[in-house]
Amino acid sequence: METILLSCSKTLNLSPEDTVSEADFFNDASDFELFANQFYYYMPTYNDDDQNSDVAMPISGVSSISNSSYIAPTSDNIWTTAYSQVWQTSYLIEKVNSASASVRAEISRYDGEARFFRAMQYFTLVKRFGDVPLIDTRLDVSDKEIIYKPRNSRKEVVNFILNQLDTAISELPLESGIALADKGRISKGSALAIKARVALFEATWRKFHETGDDPSELFTVAINACKEIFFSGEYQLFDKRSVMGDSSYRFFFILDKIASNPAGLTKADQKENIMVKDYDSEISAAPGVTTGPSPTKTMADMFLCIDGLPIDQSPKFKGYSLVASEYTNRDPRMTNDLLIPLQKYWSFGQPAYYRNWSNPTAGGLQYTVTFNSITQTGYARHKFSQEIQSPFSTNYPVIRLAEVYLIYAEATFELGSSISDVDLDLSINKLRERVGMPALTNLFVNTYGLDMRTEIRRERTVELLFEGFRFDDLRRWKTAETELSKSLKGIKFTGTQYATDSRWSSMNFTTDANGFIILEDASKRTFEQKNYLFPIPTRQIVLSPSLKQNPGWE
Repeated sequence: METILLSCSKTLNLSPEDTVSEADFFNDASDFELFANQFYYYMPTYNDDDQNSDVAMPISGVSSISNSSYIAPTSDNIWTTAYSQVWQTSYLIEKVNSASASVRAEISRYDGEARFFRAMQYFTLVKRFGDVPLIDTRLDVSDKEIIYKPRNSRKEVVNFILNQLDTAISELPLESGIALADKGRISKGSALAIKARVALFEATWRKFHETGDDPSELFTVAINACKEIFFSGEYQLFDKRSVMGDSSYRFFFILDKIASNPAGLTKADQKENIMVKDYDSEISAAPGVTTGPSPTKTMADMFLCIDGLPIDQSPKFKGYSLVASEYTNRDPRMTNDLLIPLQKYWSFGQPAYYRNWSNPTAGGLQYTVTFNSITQTGYARHKFSQEIQSPFSTNYPVIRLAEVYLIYAEATFELGSSISDVDLDLSINKLRERVGMPALTNLFVNTYGLDMRTEIRRERTVELLFEGFRFDDLRRWKTAETELSKSLKGIKFTGTQYATDSRWSSMNFTTDANGFIILEDASKRTFEQKNYLFPIPTRQIVLSPSLKQNPGWE
């Protein structure tokens, strides 16, 4: 896409309504496109959201969510930003509706974009706050009854979201129909994928929070949206093992507009991403990723062994005697997503260590597990860490085909309390096959006494690690009260190389009975029922007394 921000020789004053200058605006399709461009600024991007869950440790070492120290804020930037975007999208929709017939066909696409982004903002709100005021018109200061209206039920809001997405689906082009100069704009596939995401979230919320609303219809909505994407032929998983080996998976997440891997591939060589936060180093560069929340023992343990079994059941598991032992014979996503102790890695942050593709083993920095900003747990993230010199054009995957496969598998299982091998092959097993892992089958689950729901959720957590889903997943499954009340742990220290090697032996850690580092004890972690929803900002309640606070936050 050529531009993201509303910045051009022809601009629109977005001050209060009585000063909006429209005489020379909204006269042709380019005006509507220009106005719609601003919506892309608010696309989700690289984040640390997993640090609120059980799979990552915050750099600060403390999560105010899991230790219940979070208090109702006066204001909430997510609330404010969402409703600001609702106003802007509603404004454009009204302008489309009042446009002359001569341009309606040309601008329906921008109506679809506005409805898509309005749906996205309401999904953000309903996930975070539950019931929220539903406003689908542009407001001015005289619309007090609407401005200060009470909250609509989450069911009403979700129905509105799905309705908006359906309209967007009918108006947006296929990815293959988007011109090269417009790549990065929303497609029909984007709206279908978000529709599937919304439907799964709300269906599982209804099921596990026992709201009294039947989740079946929404599970079916999710399944059908996924199928439409599958059979459109528009997307395919990134799998370049033939030229990059097992590292193909890692390089997918750092594809740039210039060669950033030994095969010389760029981000134009992938078809997995359905919707991205589009970055261009010459216009708006992507942020550099070097560190972030540290993976926990919980996360490390989720990676299966190469025989498809969990570490506590697999004879392939090598234990913890050496610092790199537990990385042996594991799902290749573990060694792509995490740094392996004492092995080399490359990072944009230190010029001496940029990857030299003509000699790919040259340079590099040894990961020595220093228990500093890179890792608090002994495990360190590698996913999204670029290896070329900044600035970057690495796109952030807002939603990709892999997630759609995961949505399909989960929705299918939860709808009927089972899933066939055919449906597993249509979904999860495609993800496993592209990293060389064995297929998940009902026979395998039954033979080894596994639980299908657990394995489907494991696959989701592993595949989407560091993409910000885990906390919301625990909330919608209603398992946060269990998982976030457990101790946060790191690597095994006692009885391992860490305890005997001079690089670490003098360090003092609190460990459990099995020798694993305890970063935050369970006694300090209590996820309360009220934390399933965030509090309404108190200032909003003062301004609008008809707004009622979420339970437990009064």
